[in-house]
Amino acid sequence: MIIQLVLCALIGVLTLYKLVQWRYQKKGKDIPGPHGLPLIGCAHKIHADNIHFQFMEYAEAFGEIFQIQMFVDNFVVLNSERLVRKAFADRQYNEYFNDSVDLYYGQHFNCCKKSMGTTIDGAGKVHRTTRKEFTKAMHVYGSGLQDLENNVMMEMALLVKRIENMHGKEMQCFDLFRRSLSNIMSLVFSGSVIDDNDPDLDMFWQHVDAADFFLNPEVNLIMNTFPFMRFLPGKFKEEYKKCKDSYDKIVQRYFFDIKENHVPGEVRGIIEHYLEVQRKQVESGSDIFFTDERIIAQLTETVVAGIITTLSVLTSSMLVLLNHPEYQAKIQEELDRVIGRGRLPKYSDRGKCTFLKAFGMEVHRYINVAPLQIPHYCRKNIEFEGYHIKRNSVVLSNAWYIHHDEKIWGDPWTFRPERFLDIDGNLLPANHKLIRSHIPFSCGPRHCPGAVFSETRYFLYLATLFQR
Repeated sequence: MIIQLVLCALIGVLTLYKLVQWRYQKKGKDIPGPHGLPLIGCAHKIHADNIHFQFMEYAEAFGEIFQIQMFVDNFVVLNSERLVRKAFADRQYNEYFNDSVDLYYGQHFNCCKKSMGTTIDGAGKVHRTTRKEFTKAMHVYGSGLQDLENNVMMEMALLVKRIENMHGKEMQCFDLFRRSLSNIMSLVFSGSVIDDNDPDLDMFWQHVDAADFFLNPEVNLIMNTFPFMRFLPGKFKEEYKKCKDSYDKIVQRYFFDIKENHVPGEVRGIIEHYLEVQRKQVESGSDIFFTDERIIAQLTETVVAGIITTLSVLTSSMLVLLNHPEYQAKIQEELDRVIGRGRLPKYSDRGKCTFLKAFGMEVHRYINVAPLQIPHYCRKNIEFEGYHIKRNSVVLSNAWYIHHDEKIWGDPWTFRPERFLDIDGNLLPANHKLIRSHIPFSCGPRHCPGAVFSETRYFLYLATLFQR
């Protein structure tokens, strides 16, 4: 009995201490948000399919910022372009808002979180160095954008041939794009395409599909809490095995095989770009930053980040164009005028194809590839906009709401590329409210580093198809 009383007293004192400590550390007023249930918070109301719609309702109810609890995780959601830029791009907040969340996928398939996106310290040297080298590699292979464009156009010729072989029959563009993007990834990594008869033709998509499972916030929480689930019979074990099997195939072909046959000074893809950086670090006697593990981590992250987003925006574009054939005609007229039919499109043509550029911007606005973008992590207590953001909060950019806010767009549920053009058909200036509110690649030190590569692929895909 005495032991029980002592334990209760200790728990009471500890609880009181934690409450006093929290009140002492608190900076600013409480962030508004929905009230949830004990222990689970609002987790019963939210799942992967409805989260951006539910968060839109909360944004309309609570304003520029709200807070929501789901189990042990606290989420702070930013619902305006102003707050997103302030939190993620303002230097005074770099050390607070740009860390990465703890991803189970990053631990097991990015070599213990050694990739650019899964490195915990988003404002640290590791993140800056990996990001800087990735940008060099993608611009590309040490010799500029032209090599990247040439490789993409190599695949464009193959895609056109596949479509022509349909002989006017119905086709599933989703499957065609998946096949085509596998080649793009292979070209980026090694400078060569994947043969149609290759038994591992779908290895990228097998990995992406399994990775998508583990990157789901609910699954990530479960696997971080109970990592042994990957050994137990059931869905978690099955998906882990799929992810691991495809991971092993990708790493063998696009790292170990390339490294074994690499000729110093020869660069045919970004893997050999990294190997050259590694070789120079070894020869100089300096610390080797780009170890084999770190290169492999960049490889697998590029697969997941680079392939699914492009598939999403391409298929979204097809869906929109099927519903708006008038825009097909406008794009084709512009391409006939700017490029003609005597040569293939080039990325340098994009600046002159203002309507096609506006069309792509409207696709990104209307159907967000990543409605809540990359989650950021705040590890310290901080006062932000007069509110207290407690340490260990996940901070999200509510791009879905920002891109569909009636106060900004007027008619957000109408697909209208012209909104980004002035009366002369030129793109609006960079400081225009609509341009600043258009943030599909986020902003700040952790904005998408592959944005230029994404825009290159997107323009060359659409321009090549519409030219014909």
